[in-house]
Amino acid sequence: MAAAIIAIAAVIMQWRMLPTVPAESHVRLTDFKAFVRLPEARKSIVMTAAVFAAHFAAYTYLTPLIHEAGIPSAAVTLLLLAYGAIGFASNLVASRFLENNLKATLFASKISLAIPFLLLPVLLIFPKFETVLILLWAIAWGALPLCLNTWHRSIETEHSEAAAAMFTFTAQVAIAVGSSLGGAIVDHFGLRANFWMSALIVILSAFYLATHRKAE
Repeated sequence: MAAAIIAIAAVIMQWRMLPTVPAESHVRLTDFKAFVRLPEARKSIVMTAAVFAAHFAAYTYLTPLIHEAGIPSAAVTLLLLAYGAIGFASNLVASRFLENNLKATLFASKISLAIPFLLLPVLLIFPKFETVLILLWAIAWGALPLCLNTWHRSIETEHSEAAAAMFTFTAQVAIAVGSSLGGAIVDHFGLRANFWMSALIVILSAFYLATHRKAE
């Protein structure tokens, strides 16, 4: 019920406060095909899918991992509230760095996401370190969707509407796939393996970014 109320409030705020932005053109299936044919588009889609899938594979099981660290339920609620607040602030701060160096900001955010995935399962006996790592995770995730979306929209294409829709589609599919994959890993190999798998995905994505050169 609380989530429904927040969603309704968001819709009302969008309706009353955001300007009308008409589509530049009608989106057709051929537009998506043409966009996906671009090498830069395919690379962006893969990178977006990897980061979103890894994040939600791990985030789905963050609370059970916190409980293993001995953090009480009341503290978990406050910790997740802080996670959301810090992520919001990180999103605002990251926007200032994107103008100067998008690639470096995106790379730093990926590494900042991989570190908690790697260390959270290792430092369970140190609740204070767990808290610091979770807040670092919040900083990374607050910046990453903005960085990825900016990177995606920097692709030169005549099909801007299809490009925008493809980013949202990719993110939503990756959330579902990542959550499902995380569940399978947890069932068969445990919580720790799930976080380390997520770390590996993000590290590979960061390595790709470090070696990436945009096509001229």
